[in-house]
Formats: sequence, C-alpha cells, structure tokens
Amino acid sequence: MSERPAPLPYPFTSADPLELSPIYAELRNGPLRKVRLPYGEDTWLVTRHADARFVLSDPRFSLAAGVERDQPRMRELSPGGDGLLSTDPPVHTRLRGVVARHFSARRVEQMRVVVREAADGLLDRLEESGPPGDLVQDFAVPLSIAMICDLLGVPATDRHRVQKWLEVLLAQVVTNEDLAAESGAYFAYLTGLVEERRREPGDDLLTCLVRAHYEEGRLSYDELIKLSIELLTGGFVTTSKQIPNFCYLLLRRPEWLSRLREHPADLPVAIEEMLRYVPMPNGLVFCRYATEDVEVGGDLVRAGEPVLVDTSAANRDPAVFHDPEALVLDRTPEAAHLTFGHGAHFCVGARLGRLELQVALETLLTRLPALKLATPDGEVRWREETMLKGLHALPVDW
Repeated sequence: MSERPAPLPYPFTSADPLELSPIYAELRNGPLRKVRLPYGEDTWLVTRHADARFVLSDPRFSLAAGVERDQPRMRELSPGGDGLLSTDPPVHTRLRGVVARHFSARRVEQMRVVVREAADGLLDRLEESGPPGDLVQDFAVPLSIAMICDLLGVPATDRHRVQKWLEVLLAQVVTNEDLAAESGAYFAYLTGLVEERRREPGDDLLTCLVRAHYEEGRLSYDELIKLSIELLTGGFVTTSKQIPNFCYLLLRRPEWLSRLREHPADLPVAIEEMLRYVPMPNGLVFCRYATEDVEVGGDLVRAGEPVLVDTSAANRDPAVFHDPEALVLDRTPEAAHLTFGHGAHFCVGARLGRLELQVALETLLTRLPALKLATPDGEVRWREETMLKGLHALPVDW
C-alpha cells in the first residue's frame, strides 16, 4: 500500500496577487490532498467546483463540530462559537432568521440612495483635495465602514474606532497580547452599545438583535454579541478590499473603463466576473468536519476529519468555466461563482455587498471620467499582513 503524500503548506502563494498558484491546477486533476495551516490539525483541501458545492451544501459537513476541535487556522487563537459561521441548522437557521429581513432584496434596494449619497460625499472631498487621491483610504474604506455601521446603528463618531478594532482583528501578524487587548476593548464597546439600544431603541439592525434577546428570547446574549461582531466584520472587510481590487483591474483595462462608462447596464455582469476572478484566500478559515464517512469526488473523508473549501480555486475550475484564468468582463456565466458561498451558509449580506460594489464603481465612472492610475502598475503594493487580499493604497489621478 502506497503512503499518502505529506500535507502541503497552506495557503499557497503566487507572484501576482491576482493570480492563483499553479499548485491548484495540479490538485484539481488528482485526488484530494491534505494541507497544513500555521495552526491546528491538517485538513483536506477541496478545489474542484462540483466538490466545493457538494461540501458546502451537504449537512454531513458541520461547522459547529469544529468549535471543540483544534481547528486549522492562521492564528494561534481559535475563533469560538455562537455565530453564523460556527453553527449548523437548526441553530444557524434561527440566527439567520433574526437578521435575514434586513438583507432582503427590498431592504437592500432601499439602501441604494444612501450608498450613492455616501459615495458622492466621499468623491466631493476627494475632488476638493485635488489629485492624486487614494481610492483605498479616501473612498473604499470609509464607504464600507459607513454603510455597515449605519445599518447596525453604530454612531458616526465611533466609526474610526470600530475600523481600528476590525483591522487588528483581521491582521495576519499581531501578538496575542495586542489581539486580546483590542478584542477586549471592542467587546466592551459593543456591550455598551447593546445596553444603550436596550434603553433607547433605534431603527437599526442592532436594535433588532437586542429585541430578539431581551424581548423575544430568540437569541442568547452571547449570540447577540457574536452576531454583531460577525455582521460588522463581514460588512466591512470584503467591500473595503474588493472595491479597490476591482478598480485596479479596470484601471489596467482603459477600454473597459470606457465601455462601462458608456454602458453602465453592463456593470453588474462585469462585477460578477470580477467576483469570480479575484482570489479570496482562506485567511479567514472555516473548516467543516465530516459527521460520518463521506465520499468527496471519489475520495473518502472519514468521520471527524476537517475539510476546507477553497472557493477561489473552485471559481477557476476549467471543468465549469471556459478559459477560467482569463478575466472576461462580459462573460456569459456558465455557472454560479462561489465567492459568497453556497447552501445554508450562503453569505447573508451578499445583496448588500453587490449593491455597494455596483454603486461605488458606477459613481467613480460617472464622477471621474478621466480616472487613471497615478503610479506605475508595478509599484502598487499589496498587503501581506492581513487575512484578506487587498491593496495598501491605490493612488489615482483624474
């Protein structure tokens, strides 16, 4: 009997931050492989689109089962439980039901005007200060933090504090002491805000969560706090990174900038392609554990073994997407990308994320028709110290 190969160090890296390591192509063509993260036990890695959909939707793969395990992870401290990302149905269904109506198609569409006003206000200040400007710190970050804080009911005066806490919580390189100190301050702030909403309810999502605990008994106190943290984090981190990433892709393709400016109706399709194309490395790792022996793509995963789905690899699967390594902004989608997940844990804020991306890019294209990079392409620096891929800065001229 041949021995299984040793686990591969993970995550994989590539010279170009927007490309995937060639290791992924090798893995898609062979049996499942185990990988080893900096902390926790080894895990099976899923890279094929069909296998990813299967694992993400099959109830025999459990997120809750990992709470008491030595989960594969990027940092020493474990993520803990009680939230959307650490529970299974029916608990997950109950938690999601508390917040889902705030992310319905109707509710999100009602936010379009608010997002556009915020984007216009940021561009007003950008134009007043004059070029060059930074689309990361002057536009994407303040827009993202403003929208999720407004939705939850975090006062505008506290946004900078919340942003600082989130950046520490998402940092790849941070001491346990600093992480504990900042996490404690963040927790104390949220508990104080919860008590404030209990005394003085508002028309916001945090008030909804507070009522679900104190009046309706639908949430425990720990679930209330964990949901608040997850919603703030998820609502900030992805759009604050992806708005500059997408702008960078478009600024490298002036012909597409012109086309989308002239035909803004094509923007949603282009955004879906960029969502598929831009890698989202599993710095924020959420492994699922098999609750019984399950076959995945012809390989047997034993009960109790963790499985990590790499959605970026699945989004480049040539068995599903034609010429998957190419960015084709008018691509007719052959299948749904998995950037927002699949199954019961499909991202509850996906509609809001899409709306923010659409409005941000549409506003930039309209307001700054001569937008261009203000630094050579090769000098753009990418963050290595955070859990999600993003730019340090995106200097632009107009």
